[in-house]
Amino acid sequence: MTIKVDLLPTEKRGFQIDPLVIVLFVFVVATSGAFYYYGQTLEQQIKKIDEQRVGVEAEIKQCETAKKAIEKEREKLAKLEQQFQLVKSLMHDPLKYANLMSEVGSLLPDSVYIDNLNIDPGPNTISFSGTAAGALPLSIVAATMKNFNESAYFDGTVLQSCSRKGNTEDVFTFSMTIHFDPNAATDKPPGTKDASTAPPPPPPSEDPTSTAPATPAPGATP
Repeated sequence: MTIKVDLLPTEKRGFQIDPLVIVLFVFVVATSGAFYYYGQTLEQQIKKIDEQRVGVEAEIKQCETAKKAIEKEREKLAKLEQQFQLVKSLMHDPLKYANLMSEVGSLLPDSVYIDNLNIDPGPNTISFSGTAAGALPLSIVAATMKNFNESAYFDGTVLQSCSRKGNTEDVFTFSMTIHFDPNAATDKPPGTKDASTAPPPPPPSEDPTSTAPATPAPGATP
């Protein structure tokens, strides 16, 4: 007796996909697309900000250059203002400044050479720099200060700087600031000495005729 067993399935089953897998796939695709779009947006923003940064840096450099130019113009304006005030003062009171310049020239020793001189009418000061040459240049600088202090025009001489010029031993550079009396420079002639530093007058000399014994008259009893 023969027994046959049919192992084939009674029904042919079809291919089926879980709906949850589909949902997950759609979610992943949508999320990837969103991240890609967001990344592209960020790149565009970064590029735009970088371009703005380059522009701002260029403007900063221009502002720094303009600032330096403005500072230079301000310095020029300040110097012009000083020169204007000096010329204005010279216009209104030429005698005072003429006397000052004449006095400065007469007080400088022969071995002192002035490089520049500035008269500031605000604080009534004269400042100048120059060189002193000779066997004893420091003594010449000291003599220059002494001459100014003995003048009726000047007082309060201040030695701002003094140093040897290069490797030379007999040449020194120096600068001074000196206060001047505007009233004395106007009222007194150049060469007037300060009363406080002028030497005392010599004592009066005795008249030899007053101390000589009188000659008795003829016939008079001594």
